[in-house]
Amino acid sequence: MNFKNNLEDYLKEIYNNMDAFGSANESMISKRLKVSMPTVSEYLDKLRNRGLIKSIGRDILLTDRGMKLAYPVIRRHRIAEVMALKIFEVPWEETDSEVMDLEHAINDKYVPYVIKNLGNPDRCPHGNPINPDQKMNDKSIFSVEPGVYTLSRIVYEDISILKKLVEINAFPGTEIKIEKNDKINVICKGYVSFSDKEAMAIRVF
Repeated sequence: MNFKNNLEDYLKEIYNNMDAFGSANESMISKRLKVSMPTVSEYLDKLRNRGLIKSIGRDILLTDRGMKLAYPVIRRHRIAEVMALKIFEVPWEETDSEVMDLEHAINDKYVPYVIKNLGNPDRCPHGNPINPDQKMNDKSIFSVEPGVYTLSRIVYEDISILKKLVEINAFPGTEIKIEKNDKINVICKGYVSFSDKEAMAIRVF
């Protein structure tokens, strides 16, 4: 993979971790990108030297410059997910992991035309806004009280989380019930349990 694609993958992963959990760390990046910890450390040093990230302890954050570069990457990724679902009929829970190559192939100057031909979607299949700077007034199921809510989006699109939601037929726009005991249970057509970490990635309103 070339430097540009590597750069985009790292920026996207750090952005997604920040959106879901507030920050990223080397372990999370290593697991998600399926590369070794030493490789992650080496590449993060390059991003740090270019002024794209900063570290606070073990927490990794995008700088303003890094965020500016990440936005078009996130936008193309979410457009690619819509393409995968609508055109290639990739299963909903697999669209995030199946568009890694496709998102790099979309030229930014053609993005408006692609969006138009897809019917002007404003969200990806998992409910995240196509334009990442759009503000969302939703909360994680980790932070809300037990009760009935509408599933808004899955911020961190980990396939294990998505598969659990498919199991109970819970998609963005679906009404779900949240119960809390030693775990966080989501009830729709059946129920599944999430860890606190997973629950931070699922948003409702």
